[in-house]
Amino acid sequence: MKPWQHGFELDYLKEVESKFESWNAFAQHELSRFKKNTIAPALANDEVIIESDSFIHWKKTKVKTKVDMLPKLLLSERQPGDIIIHRIAYGSEIDTIVNILKTNENFTSNAVFMHIHEESERDKEVAQLSGFKRVGIKYSSVADMIGVYFRDKSNSLFERDFPKIEDYQFYGLVKAKRDYTNEMKQLSEEFRNFTYEFTNHYSNYNKNKSWSALSLRGYTSDPAFITKPSEMNKKWQEENKDVEFELQDTPLREKFPIVETILNDLPKENIHRIRFMKLKPGGGELERHTDQVDADSGIGDGQLMRLHYPVVTNDKVEFTCWTPSDIQIVNMKLGEMWFLDTRKPHRAVNGGDEERTHLVVDVEANDETRALLVS
Repeated sequence: MKPWQHGFELDYLKEVESKFESWNAFAQHELSRFKKNTIAPALANDEVIIESDSFIHWKKTKVKTKVDMLPKLLLSERQPGDIIIHRIAYGSEIDTIVNILKTNENFTSNAVFMHIHEESERDKEVAQLSGFKRVGIKYSSVADMIGVYFRDKSNSLFERDFPKIEDYQFYGLVKAKRDYTNEMKQLSEEFRNFTYEFTNHYSNYNKNKSWSALSLRGYTSDPAFITKPSEMNKKWQEENKDVEFELQDTPLREKFPIVETILNDLPKENIHRIRFMKLKPGGGELERHTDQVDADSGIGDGQLMRLHYPVVTNDKVEFTCWTPSDIQIVNMKLGEMWFLDTRKPHRAVNGGDEERTHLVVDVEANDETRALLVS
């Protein structure tokens, strides 16, 4: 027996793990699944309730704890003494788990926050039948949508307050008001006559190396350098610690003067990276992911909004974005400009026969740039 097992037989830990299938089935990444190596310490600390085919992983909050909807965007705060239910799991019926949540003294005599998979209709039914109300959604960096639900203790004298969140923080994919058809037709023609080797994107969600890019504005003068240094891992940072990176135009920007006309609606001093981003035909795909590794991304003042202008596209290119209210599936057309909140789970697939290329621009958000969008 190994120390991490905390005295529990491996077969038993595997059995408990199998019981959390209703939770793990919705987890988007290995890190968010409830596995035997995380189950063992939870069992050792008496933080797992097991009754029939129902399982609850819970803990009492010891210190004030912030829960963010997105990085640096507060959704709620747990107070000392609050219960946090990290995970729930159940079999074919939900009566037992609902009964535990409604009668267990730990959950009836304290204020309780419960995390569920917002994409699970049965999880949401459990929360509703147990008297919980949704506070909001926590978007994890690995593209999980965790519903944050709350139920106050029965003898509470004061109603719990939660922060107000601006409406634009709930945007996923939003089309701009302005039409860019004339400009984009010209850019599309120029681009089709352009030959340059694109750089394969370094991300781990770039399926079959089908996504590549070139910089018109980036962190070196080389168009092939598409990296944002601040979002790279520690190893890369160490290897490049002596290199000075500075946001600058590349020679490629001069080759497409129509781009300046397209960007006239944006405050020039607030424009950061400008790239051509290409997705191969025949099923080229960016798998479901978030860009939370980029600490600058977002739509709040000073954060970087991601804008997409289709240059070469087809009717079988689909962008998907998961938002609090629905799953948006969009085919961006030539002449349109779209905002994508990259902090939220999103995915892109090119099911057509032609490469898809977008002009992709990062610009600092403020009232002026947000006003470009149709909400």
